[in-house]
Amino acid sequence: SVEMRDSRTGVRTTVRARALINAAGPWVNDIINRVAGQNSKRNVRLVKGSHIVVPKFWEGRQAYLVQNSDKRVIFINPYQNDLALIGTTDIPYDGRPEDVAADASEVDYLIKVVNRYFKRELARDDVIYSFSGVRPLYDDNADNPSAVTRDYIFELDASVGQAPLLSVFGGKITTFRKLAEHALDRIAPFFPKMGKPWTSKGYLPGGDIANADFEQFLGDLGREYPWMPASLVKQYGRLYGTRARVLVGASRSLTELGRCFGKDFFEREASYLFEHEWALTAADILERRTKHGLHLSAAERAAFEDWCVGRLVRAG
Repeated sequence: SVEMRDSRTGVRTTVRARALINAAGPWVNDIINRVAGQNSKRNVRLVKGSHIVVPKFWEGRQAYLVQNSDKRVIFINPYQNDLALIGTTDIPYDGRPEDVAADASEVDYLIKVVNRYFKRELARDDVIYSFSGVRPLYDDNADNPSAVTRDYIFELDASVGQAPLLSVFGGKITTFRKLAEHALDRIAPFFPKMGKPWTSKGYLPGGDIANADFEQFLGDLGREYPWMPASLVKQYGRLYGTRARVLVGASRSLTELGRCFGKDFFEREASYLFEHEWALTAADILERRTKHGLHLSAAERAAFEDWCVGRLVRAG
C-alpha cells in the first residue's frame, strides 16, 4: 500500500496495488530511497536544457537548425505565430529539479549562437520568456553532458513477498511509447492476464482525425462553427484535436464561450481544462496546457488569476 498526501489540501489517501512503476524522472532515486526505503546501484544524471522566446525576426514559416562553435546544434523555430522559440542548452545540473530555471549565461549563449548566423541581431531585451527543464539521463559516467546516453534502463526489485518495484532511469519524450511497452514487458510475469501491446495503433486523446489530415479536419471544424474566427478554430484544432467539439459543446456564438480574458482566450476553454485535463492553477493553464500567458497583459493575467481563485472557492 502507498499513502499519498495532497500538498495543497493536506488530505491523505491510501491506495493498494499489485505493482509500482517508478517513472518519476529526475526524482527516480528519491522514490527508491525515501519512499520505498531501498538503495539503488543506478543513478540519473541531471542535464539542464533552457529555451528562450523572442519576437519572430524573419519572414516565412521555415525553421532553422544551426551549429555552434562547440559543435552543438540550436533550433530556431516559428512559435505562436509571431514569436520564435530558440533552444536548447545542455549543461550539468545538481540542484533540485523543481527549482530549475534559465540563467543569464544560458540566455547569452543562445543569443550569441543566433547572432553568429543572422543579420538581425538579438539582445537580452528581446527575450520575452524563458523556460528550463532537466533531462533525467541514465548516468553512464560520460565526461561530456551531450555525450550521456539518451537511452533508458530499467531496475526491477521483486523481493519475495513484496509487490514488484520497477524503476525507469533515463529515456526521453520521443521514446515514451516504446519505453512504456518495454516497462509492461518487464512486469508481465506478475500479471498473467495482461493483454498484448496496442498503443501503436491507438490515438492520443483528440487524435482520431480521419486519415491524419489536419488541414481537412480544420476545414470541417470551421464549417461546423462558422461564427468562430479562423484563429480560434486553428487554436482549438491544434491544442485539442477532435476534443475541440467537447470544449465548444452547444455554444453557437463567442458570447456563449463566456468571458474573454484576452485574445482568443475564453472562459469555456479554461473550464474545459479544469474539468477534463487536470488543471489546478492559473499557471497550469497559462503556461503548461496553453501558451496564453505569452499574450496576456499583466492586468489580463491578474484578472484571470482572480477568476481561477473564485472558481476554486465556488467549487468548495
